[in-house]
Amino acid sequence: MTDLHPHILITTDETSRLPTVSSLSAAVGRPGARQRLWQLVQAAADAGLQAPPITSFDSLPGRSTEDVRRGNRDYRIVDAAGQRVTQAALAALLTQDRRYVDSALRQMECLFDHNKWAEWQDIFHREHFDLDADLRTGQLARDLALAWDWMQPMLTAAERQSVVDGIDRCGIQPYLRAVDAGAWWLQRMNNWTTVIVGGLGICGMALAAAHPQSTALVDMSRPIMLAYLEHYGPEGEFNENPAYAISSFLPVLYFSALRCHDGEHEIPAPIIALRQHAYWCLYATAPPGHLVSFGDGGPEYPALTSFVPAVASATQDSVLHWFYLQHFEPPRFPVWELLWLDDALVPVAPTPASLPLGRAYEAHSGLISSRTSWDPDRTECVVFGKAGHGGINHTHPDGGQIEIHGYGRRLIVDLGSVPYPADNQRRYYHFSSDGHNQLTFAGRAQLWDQEPNHQAKRTAGEFDGDRGGWWRIDLTSLHEGAESVTRTVVHLHPGIVVVVDAASLRRAETCRLRWHPATDPVPSAIPGLFTVINGDARIDASVAAADGTALALHAGRHQYQPPFDQDRMNNPLPQRREPYLDASLEADRVCFVSLFAVSSSTDPGRPWQRDDDCWRRGDVSVLLDDSMLQVVGPTSRWDVPSDG
Repeated sequence: MTDLHPHILITTDETSRLPTVSSLSAAVGRPGARQRLWQLVQAAADAGLQAPPITSFDSLPGRSTEDVRRGNRDYRIVDAAGQRVTQAALAALLTQDRRYVDSALRQMECLFDHNKWAEWQDIFHREHFDLDADLRTGQLARDLALAWDWMQPMLTAAERQSVVDGIDRCGIQPYLRAVDAGAWWLQRMNNWTTVIVGGLGICGMALAAAHPQSTALVDMSRPIMLAYLEHYGPEGEFNENPAYAISSFLPVLYFSALRCHDGEHEIPAPIIALRQHAYWCLYATAPPGHLVSFGDGGPEYPALTSFVPAVASATQDSVLHWFYLQHFEPPRFPVWELLWLDDALVPVAPTPASLPLGRAYEAHSGLISSRTSWDPDRTECVVFGKAGHGGINHTHPDGGQIEIHGYGRRLIVDLGSVPYPADNQRRYYHFSSDGHNQLTFAGRAQLWDQEPNHQAKRTAGEFDGDRGGWWRIDLTSLHEGAESVTRTVVHLHPGIVVVVDAASLRRAETCRLRWHPATDPVPSAIPGLFTVINGDARIDASVAAADGTALALHAGRHQYQPPFDQDRMNNPLPQRREPYLDASLEADRVCFVSLFAVSSSTDPGRPWQRDDDCWRRGDVSVLLDDSMLQVVGPTSRWDVPSDG
């Protein structure tokens, strides 16, 4: 095992084909994105020179009162402490300034102090799983070990040993005890696996000969991390909800480190294989850089680009390089992104000819995406759909869910989620069918479990660069008491969206269709009509029965009700009071038609009108009969066959 340091992710060995300190120093001296990343890293490292070490009791933006009071090791505080260490270590490596070493060591010593960091584990995880290691163990063991490797030549022998001893006591031994206890995250293959197993694997690579169990850590991690890659879908689909795909930087980081550990000259195949996943992330992004909100995660969640520069560089993909440069500021993980970015790669914006505007993914959550252009800031309309399995980690019972964006603004929305409750998740509206744009029957939520036959499925659809796209989703297996439930969505360029929800039930029940506008809807005196205005965008909408009967819309606001109004740390959940609109019918067969027209907020509003047997809005008409759904615009149309 090597005694050369630094040797993980970056090296001083000029004979190596791996990234070198000299090449990185030259790159950050030239104007460009890499220089901007370095400036951010150095500025953060400079701020840390005078700042006190971060403790688990510190208040940070987004930290809850109880997390601070109890000194919880939640993600935000652990990430901040880890980045404090890695940023200082990289600054020390590039500048050879001992002050950065001292700053990193101060933060490490604090992390080793039981009074300031009782353990490297979230309090809730400890109480819930009763294992000696969790996500925070993986994060800190990884970050501190990499920093130790980068700073090792500038450390005294005593400092080197002190850091190794601290990582061993707080990270390695708790991890090995959890492994011996049969920790579930060794087999579950979600983000816990990549953070913990991958993190301790990187820790072993970085410490190398300085720790007697480093080889065992690396060897244990190899097959598990390779197996994890098999859980991406065949077209790069992520196996959890979209926001958690931010953790895709973890396998990229792991295999980048493993390349250095093994002394391999070639780019690792697993990084190249994630090219399709990077495109999945691109299709899941709406201007101006917001991720679709399906499942756990917040609205306006930043685009998933932290791992993209490594994949773009490995595959020399100019479109992925463009995707990263469009959305990388502020960077989520500036140290890793700085190390991966290839400034010599020329960004190339996608066009409808080079990259289809619409795409349906089949695996996992079944992401569907349709847009009018690849403009990264203000494309006229983006429509997202979900056609996949509802029982995947961090997802919600929201099969068939859609979001509509226009001109860089959210219009019809998914609410995302709030801090996790301890249990009874489905009693909280964010995590239940009540918080989603969908049809329900007699108040029953969609089924949400791991049963393979309880899945939504896209049964038909088509995309066209000039016209837009359409898709149909069969939701029958997600609804008790239903003989047939389908949702058909048509996107006609530029901004017409038609949604037809049809259901046949075993008996007459109250059928409720719910829509969530991004802002307070502006009601109309005409039943079934409403408008949503959000900044530069507006949407004019109508909800009716298939025969043209206008349906009264009942407005409401969500609110958590005791005792289901606290998160898992007993903090009161924020009462966001998001608005919604309901339309209802009592029958055993129903068909709702929802019409949306996206436009600039400066355009004059035009309501939908029922004319003879169709709906009209200006030069757009929509006709629905037993055989066909026709959506006709001034220059193009969709003729969608009936679902039977």
